[in-house]
Amino acid sequence: MIKRLRRIFILFLIVDLCVAGYLMYHIMETSIPDSLYAVVGETEHIELPFFCDMAESKETLQITNKENGYSMTSGDTGNYQIPVKMFGLLPVKNVDVHVIEKMKVAPSGEPIGIYVETNGLLVLDTAEIEAKDGLTYEPGGNIVKSGDYILKWNHKAVPTIKQLNEAIQESGKEKVPVTIRREGEEIEVAMRPILATDRTYKIGVWVREDTQGIGTLTYVTEDGKFGTLGHGITDEDTGTLLNLHGGELYKTKILGIMKGTSGEPGELQGYINMVATNEIGKIQKNTSLGVFGEMEKTSIKNYCSEYLSVGMKQEIQKGEAWIYANLDGSAKKYKIEIEQIDINSTDNKSMIIRITDSRLLKLTGGIVQGMSGSPILQNGKIIGAVTHVLVDEPERGYGVFIETMLAQ
Repeated sequence: MIKRLRRIFILFLIVDLCVAGYLMYHIMETSIPDSLYAVVGETEHIELPFFCDMAESKETLQITNKENGYSMTSGDTGNYQIPVKMFGLLPVKNVDVHVIEKMKVAPSGEPIGIYVETNGLLVLDTAEIEAKDGLTYEPGGNIVKSGDYILKWNHKAVPTIKQLNEAIQESGKEKVPVTIRREGEEIEVAMRPILATDRTYKIGVWVREDTQGIGTLTYVTEDGKFGTLGHGITDEDTGTLLNLHGGELYKTKILGIMKGTSGEPGELQGYINMVATNEIGKIQKNTSLGVFGEMEKTSIKNYCSEYLSVGMKQEIQKGEAWIYANLDGSAKKYKIEIEQIDINSTDNKSMIIRITDSRLLKLTGGIVQGMSGSPILQNGKIIGAVTHVLVDEPERGYGVFIETMLAQ
């Protein structure tokens, strides 16, 4: 009996140690940053679990361990790798520290029209064609797939749907080489058009050449660079991040707001007049963390508020913050609550936020489509941007760290 109780006790002890080890590991993984940015000349305080500390000062990076973390000051820019140890002995992880010059950006919050041209024709799907001979064919089936880009037909560039159709008619029923881009790699396939019942040649491939929409401008830097959306522009049918050939920002006017409800995301409804005189910026890059480019110099002052310091992720606190957005003719601050912070997030869902401002809830019902990119402010600094809404809880959504956008 005693041996049996001893075994049970040892088993419980092992289980307890395993659970404690897992919990300790989880705490370290979620609370110790993998990497962080710091501003040269400024002292940063970073919290750590009580059983962890950083290695002492390295080169020009002065580190002082404290009871609940450490403080860090650098006299020069540079990249450092600082070990974190448990109880000062056991290595836990290395933290990559990037010390940068102090910078300020101007939160915008202004609605913008976004027009982008794809770098090639995006394949949405393939379809069957009823041929002149009475049979049904699918020329593109098992050759191209959703997410591919058609670049050339018979060695000739086809940047528009019109040019692709003209090239198909020229080749007739001949089997020709087709250059496509698939997952970043260019490959060559072959397709043979089918003479359809309307006496035109077709390949049964649905494609898209450009897209447009409304968003919110996040920031403008002191040298005129902009960031917006906080997430990439993807094709609505395939979910593919669009590979851009170019694009522009345009002035836009909000005509109405469709309020969000549980299960039904709302939307800013606006009008984009895409004429040259309304262009305010050139799009240069589309990434999963936002759309980036350069503002027209004459438009900068109309899309900027005052320049603010950038709040790094280690400065962000749960609790009260603000989003800044122009939804009714002038940009205003609306109160929100930061509910969760993922300090090691590398995607566009770094924070969970909740709209608490009664004015905004009355106006929109929460976060709606078109508000993506609205800057998030806390303690007088810009810290992030709104990216997504939780469809079943329109008053809640996600935000991305501003430092993550600026690093793109």
